[in-house]
Formats: sequence, C-alpha cells, structure tokens
Amino acid sequence: MSRHFIIGTAGHIDHGKSTLVQTLTGTHPDRLPEEQERGVTIELGFAHFSLPVPKSNSETFEIGVVDVPGHADFVNNMVAGVGSIDLAIFIVAADDSWMPQSEEHLQILSYLGIKKFIIALTKADLCEDLEFVTEILADDLQGTILENAPIVPVSAPTGFGMDELKETIAQTLAETPAPRDFGQPRLAVDRAFSPKGVGTVVTGTLTSGEVKIGDSLTAYPSGLKTHVRSIQNHSSSLESAIPGMRTALNLPDLPLSSKGKKGVSRGHLLVGGSAGEASYEIDVELTRSPRPIPGQKGTQRPLKSNHRVYVHHGSGRTQARVLFPEDIVLKPGDTSIAQFRFDEPIHALVGERFVIRELSGEATLAGATVLDPHPTRRQFRSEPRQQFLLSRAEAPDQLQLLIQTLLERDSFLPPNLLSRALPFSPAEIKTALKKLTKANTISSIEEGKYYTLANFWKTLTKSTSKLVQDYHKSHPDHTGMGTELLKKNLGQPTGIPGLFDSLLTWLSQNNFRVADNLVCHNSHSLELPPELEAPAAEILKTLDEAQLMPPLPSELQPTRQHEAAYKFLSRTKQIIPLDAKVTLSKKAFQNAVDQITAHITENGQATASELRQVLDTSRKIIMPLLERLDRDKITIREGDFRVLGS
Repeated sequence: MSRHFIIGTAGHIDHGKSTLVQTLTGTHPDRLPEEQERGVTIELGFAHFSLPVPKSNSETFEIGVVDVPGHADFVNNMVAGVGSIDLAIFIVAADDSWMPQSEEHLQILSYLGIKKFIIALTKADLCEDLEFVTEILADDLQGTILENAPIVPVSAPTGFGMDELKETIAQTLAETPAPRDFGQPRLAVDRAFSPKGVGTVVTGTLTSGEVKIGDSLTAYPSGLKTHVRSIQNHSSSLESAIPGMRTALNLPDLPLSSKGKKGVSRGHLLVGGSAGEASYEIDVELTRSPRPIPGQKGTQRPLKSNHRVYVHHGSGRTQARVLFPEDIVLKPGDTSIAQFRFDEPIHALVGERFVIRELSGEATLAGATVLDPHPTRRQFRSEPRQQFLLSRAEAPDQLQLLIQTLLERDSFLPPNLLSRALPFSPAEIKTALKKLTKANTISSIEEGKYYTLANFWKTLTKSTSKLVQDYHKSHPDHTGMGTELLKKNLGQPTGIPGLFDSLLTWLSQNNFRVADNLVCHNSHSLELPPELEAPAAEILKTLDEAQLMPPLPSELQPTRQHEAAYKFLSRTKQIIPLDAKVTLSKKAFQNAVDQITAHITENGQATASELRQVLDTSRKIIMPLLERLDRDKITIREGDFRVLGS
C-alpha cells in the first residue's frame, strides 16, 4: 500500500537544490541542455523516490519531487512549482547561509500556506563550525514559518546526513494528513506537449479529487471540454490517479494552445467534478510580509487601489487590478480585504492561495487567500459585503462558517449549489448541515431540498403569515389573498429560485389553505365586520325598494363605510353591479332573470325592446342587464334577438 505526497525544494541559487534531489532520487532534475551547460536550474525539474513508512512493514511513501529555480530571474517558474506541495525542503548552504532568494522563497511559501518544512543545511562538509552556522541560521528564522522546522546538515556529494534527511522526511510525512479528496479534481498544468500519434499530453500535480480514464475535464481559462484517454504516474500506466500524485494525462481532443487558437499550455488549469465556473473577479484577504527582501525595493513600496499586478495561481499567472474597499494603502506587514479584477477568467476555490508579484517581475509583493471566487463588482464596497468577507477571513477553511456566510449572502440554497461553491465533499457538507440544523443555526426546508438561516426563515414565515392575515382584516369580503400579490408584497426574497414555492408549501402545512392562486387562513370566513352592518343594511333596503329603478352606485356610497359595505355586498353577491351606473339587489336581479327566461321559453326569442316592456323598465337598465346575461351564457344574442343559452 502506498501513500502519495509531493515535496518541493526552495532556496537561493547555487545552494545545491538540484544536487540534493539527484542524491535523494537518483535522477538529475535539470533536463534542458542550457541548464546542464550553465549549472543553473531554469525550468521546473521533476523526480521520484520511495521511502518506507515508519513503523510499517508494508506501506511506502511514493514521493514526487519538484525542483525549482533559485535564480532571481526565474522566480516566476519557482512559484509555478510549489503551489501544490505537501512538504518543502528549504535549502540553505552552510558556506553562504541566508541570502536574498532564500528570503523571497520563504515569503512565497508563506503566502502559499505551506505548513510542513525541513531545512537542509547543504555543503556541510565545507563548513568548519557547523554548530555555529546552525545557530546563526536558527536565529535568522525566528518569527518565520521556518522557526520550528528541523535543520538537517547534509552534503549531497559525500552522502553525509542523507540518511538522517530521509528519516526526517519520512517522519514528517507520517505526521502529514493525506492530500484532500473532495471530488473536484484539479491539475495545474506545468508541461503540455504532443508526442507524434498520441495527441496532447499534460503533466502536473493532481489535487482535490480522483481522475479516472474516461472522465470529463474542463480546461481554464479557455473553458474547453476534454476527456481522459489514459493516465500515467512516473511512467506507469494507471486506471485512475489520486490527489498527491504527479500525473500525466492523455487528452486527445484538447489541442495545444497557439496564437489565435484556444487550447492548453503550461499555466492552465484542468478541473473536474461539479465545481462552479471561472470568474473575472475574486475577493480575497491580502497580506504583506513585514520582512524586506534584500535588493527588492518594490517589496517596501505601498500597494494602492488600481495597481496592476501578476497574480500567480497554480502553475500560471494572470494580470489583474487590485482594489481595496476604501482609500487603503497596503504597507509591509498590513492585511486587508481586496478584490482582484482579472484580464482572463480564473477558476478558484475558497481558501486557495495566490502569490502577488510586480508586472516587472522584480518583486514579490503579497499573498492572498480566496474568500469568495464568485463575487459581484457592484457591491464590493458595501457594508454587508465587507462584513461577509471579514467573517470568512477569520477561518476560510472552516466549513460550518463558510456555509453560514454563504447562506447569509444568498439566503436560500439547495445542497448541490453548496457543494459547487465550497471545497468540501458532499458527505462533509451533509454532516456540517446536520450539525448546524441541530444547533438551530440553519433550517432544513422541505426535508433537505433547501437550506436557509434559521432566523431568516423564521422572520420570513412570520411576515408572510402576517401579510395574509392583515389582508383578511382589510378585505373581509375576499376569499383569500392572491399569490402574486403576496409575492409582490414580500419583495426581494421571493426572487430567489425555489423560495416562494417553499413558502407556499410551508403555509399549506401551517393552518393556511393554498389553492386557485389564493392563500387564506383556515379561520378566515366571509363575514361582515360589525362597523359595516348598518351601512350594508341601508344599501340593501334601498335597492330592494328600488327594484328595477335603482339609484346610481355613487349615491349608495356617500361615506367610506358605505364604500366598504358596497364592496363586501358585491363580492358576496348580495348586490349585483351591472356596470358603472347600474346596481341591482340580488332579488331584483333574479326576478328579472326569471321573467326574461320565461318569456323567451314561451316565444323562442325576443328583442331587447320586447324584454324592456316585459320588465317595465328603461333602456338604461335593460341593456347592461342583457349584456350581463350574455356573459353568463343565460342568453345568446343572434342579431337583434336573444335566445336562451345552455
């Protein structure tokens, strides 16, 4: 059984990184003729070796090694190699000690969040007082991430200290958690080439999820889709690769990128699973080291809004503008919320780390932790947005906090969108949701179909219930409140997908009836309020006495109470408005209908004039009355005649 890890070198030029890798692995990582001729690492080098797992008879560590350039001119290549390592071997030469590139590499590793280190004190055979040099180096590292790292003196050419270094590597890896697998595989491409007859091959370190033959992947920034034909790890063919492996993928349907043609090249990112899309904006927490890098004046210059920088992500880099929420000037040692606006879309996850460098390539400026990979431009400086980001900055890798802040921002989400937005497996998210629900922090809606903050849901359902019951009070003559009116009165939250339908479901389960686009409380009935009883009785009496010679509707409604009573009587069909000028009592209306149907039944048809004479009324009354009967299908107009309807 094997455990897979990636270790990377770091340190100043000519401190013996490549020689140490060759002694450890048997492979010299410098593969370019120019590198071998100059004795300087220019490009990333790769090697592999195995170590037994301490206190195990069968397990081994399969270790991929990334050797990075130490020369200041090739720091961009160095950053591309160390973004996904599990352990850094920091190289410091005993005869040179701490140097400018040592400091820059230290800051880059710090910005990338690397936590496991071993310091290899190389060229130990050239040092007369090794103990003194070790003490001086330990002093130099006080207050840095290397402060407590073991220091192992070695000499690669003579083999001195190499066994101790291997033991230290094995012991450190034994205490290192396995690379995370949350079902969203990511491979930052550090090489892309096309062997004859094979198609495109890419290599990189696989993180975040397993890749199998036949899997679909998306290449960023192009957005092109591809599938995996074959997989290799250190020249061995595999059916699948797991996080922590140096991986080569054969992608025959993905071309190499070239001028004017989308494809894949070094610096691109391959993504699988159900992760969200790439974005031109990303909100981050930006941090600058207080330690100066000797020879780099740019590291001490203030960083202001709209400054253009290179953002190093994975094995690539992209130009971007950095924006701060206020007129902040970020000085060495400072930390601030910021937003990057990229020239090309970036695919990132919460908690991922970036390194920020000057466009000139002369200075490493800062490090960034992703707080929101899919923000909006407009609301970046708003107070709620800043509070959201500050909350996340407290613990960007704490799942329950991430879920809470996401629901604070988006209010109402299904579990699949939570999985897309967060770098955790569906099982991890499910467990966190259960804990938050049990603690009454969030609410599960429709048995886990959606989730929302408990306080948000409680407030929303309370206000929804009140809106419906208030409507009953102000419209006692209405059967219920229209769902569209309810949605309009609730406002913005109902625009969230799925939320309003879930509200209607909640209402139907909590003493409300929902049917025919109406909502009403179970206790609601069409009853005349006491204060309208007298005006209603007056209207009914007037119309009953008037029969087919009624007063104008306006004369029936001299006060607001009369208006309310008139509406109630109309909706409950105790009075029958025919048009804006004619209203009949229910009794008068029914008598007229009976006389009209009797006359037409006897004669087969009748004109409006004949029916007016039958009713002994005026044209002002008969015409709206007949139009109403036509609408109700009691009569049918055929030319100048009416016949009975169905």
